[in-house]
Amino acid sequence: MHREETLRKLEGLQTVETAAQALGITRQSALNLLCRLRKEWHVTVDGGGRRKRLYRVTMRRQLPRVPGMFDIINRYSPMKLLPWYDHQVHGRYGPEEAIVDAVETQKFRVILASLRLFAHVRDWPRLYAYAQEKGCWRKVGALYDVARMFFRVRTMPGRYCKVKTCRKVQITQLRTENFPEVAERWSVYIPFNEKDMEAVA
Repeated sequence: MHREETLRKLEGLQTVETAAQALGITRQSALNLLCRLRKEWHVTVDGGGRRKRLYRVTMRRQLPRVPGMFDIINRYSPMKLLPWYDHQVHGRYGPEEAIVDAVETQKFRVILASLRLFAHVRDWPRLYAYAQEKGCWRKVGALYDVARMFFRVRTMPGRYCKVKTCRKVQITQLRTENFPEVAERWSVYIPFNEKDMEAVA
């Protein structure tokens, strides 16, 4: 049977048994076929163990997904986030980009959960450049200072700690000012307090 015709018959959710029935082949032949299609990125698998294994078959190849902001925050932070959209990224993406993208969401819980990522920053020039590109370096710097009050983080090189005096900006829409020394240093409103930090410390 032609590969395109096979994929058309199997497209959608399948079990080994339904795939075998759809193609009129044995269970073992269906399993072998699904394994081959998986290696060719036409099949993704869900379940296993006590759960029935389901195979999602698509005509279009399902290339590996690069972990996005929610994936990285949930990997490192004790505060887990439920993604409300699929944050797709391409190319190199790590804690440095995730911190900046978290700030850009303007969402309290996302920013709070992202504080743990400072412990995994390895490329400060990259973080600085991306934050500068997005126009939020002072917000990122202020979050770094708050994070290091509560847990061990990687040390930021001194050249990135210099800030210019200018009007205050908000990390989020909240205007409650906490951590006054940090807020004053970076001219940024800090939206959370020590109680909030218990969720990520």
